[in-house]
Amino acid sequence: MADSPGIYRWSTYFHDGDTTDVLYQQEEGLLNPSIGSGVLVRGECYRVVDTWFSYDDNGAFNLGQHVFLEKATDEDNRLKRIDPHYFRDVPEA
Repeated sequence: MADSPGIYRWSTYFHDGDTTDVLYQQEEGLLNPSIGSGVLVRGECYRVVDTWFSYDDNGAFNLGQHVFLEKATDEDNRLKRIDPHYFRDVPEA
């Protein structure tokens, strides 16, 4: 019987919507969020809309878990409702 690390060793990539743009990459990701889960990335609140696992290391999507996110609406953003001061919209300088 082969030894198994028992730990998920692939990266998890968090993508902005329907693009290959990576908002965040978690090395040796132990996270497989379900559709509808909330994710906080770089101060922005998102919802998981789809997930895919890729074994293709030569394409647009590397080896690992790919999580596709859309910005959470104000009505669906519990974090912003709890702490609106922290998540306020501030124009860029």
